[in-house]
Amino acid sequence: MTAIGRAALTAALFASTAAAQDAPSLSLPLDCTLGETCFLQALFDHDPTEGSTDFTCGTLTRDGHGGTDFALPDLAAMRAGVPVLAAAPGRVVGIRDRHADIMADDPAAAFGDEDCGNGVAIAHGGGWVTQYCHLKRGSIAVRAGESVSRGAVLGAVGLSGATTFPHLHLSVFRDGADIDPFAPDTARCGAPSTPLWKDALTARPAGFLKTGFASSVPDFEAMKDDLRGATTLSATAPIVVWVSGYGARPGDVLDIRITHAAGVFHEDRAVMERRQEAWQRFSGRSHTTRDWPRGRYTATLTYWRDGALITEETLTADIP
Repeated sequence: MTAIGRAALTAALFASTAAAQDAPSLSLPLDCTLGETCFLQALFDHDPTEGSTDFTCGTLTRDGHGGTDFALPDLAAMRAGVPVLAAAPGRVVGIRDRHADIMADDPAAAFGDEDCGNGVAIAHGGGWVTQYCHLKRGSIAVRAGESVSRGAVLGAVGLSGATTFPHLHLSVFRDGADIDPFAPDTARCGAPSTPLWKDALTARPAGFLKTGFASSVPDFEAMKDDLRGATTLSATAPIVVWVSGYGARPGDVLDIRITHAAGVFHEDRAVMERRQEAWQRFSGRSHTTRDWPRGRYTATLTYWRDGALITEETLTADIP
């Protein structure tokens, strides 16, 4: 989400003037493996108009998005607990911990100027502040005025505030102005800039959150919650591959191909029709009368944009 209502956490923090050399060096603000157990799902919007453009002049953002979203693959990961970490050393200057972890039908009405939900703000000196939004209620582990080191646990990823998926929204401010940590030195996408990240972070323009085999048509709500891929299939039931992903744009192509020892079992191509921050698809074959061949089934999922391969994943399951 955008950092609307950030004043509730960061009021009166921007009296000084920052210099470029004062910029903090930021670490990954989650205890996760980027691209495996957490994902860069939305970047900072550099387009001042009603359009949206990320720092690469790509589309992994939305209009007015003033931060960086690190998403979890599902609600089960949130329930298990993913710690939110201080991206740089500093002093805690604001906390909020009163909102439930829910997906509101009307976020603007539900949260008003507190759409950040539960959060923590940390001042790093020189006018620099980081803010951590949508934390799980009851998880905040620091107090206002406390000094924290890099990597200190601040809380856990939640669903508080105006959000429809479990994620951390990280905002970076310099003297009150929103700053993109991937391109802090420019307001124009594609212009040279030195990122604030201590270690390079790769932002893939789209990707898969979860994939799996199943012996029935999957429930999309289960995909969001705790759906696990099957490793054993039935010779007398449907064979289905499902996928949830992020960053879809009109014209993107998802190819699903299932093979076994006898050759190609199933092929399908889906063309994305609209822009979707998160999406789900499935494809496969219904069972008729003859048993499926036994052995290993391999599914290859590929995602394409403008003829270029964005991401690829392979998974297997067996009919014993």
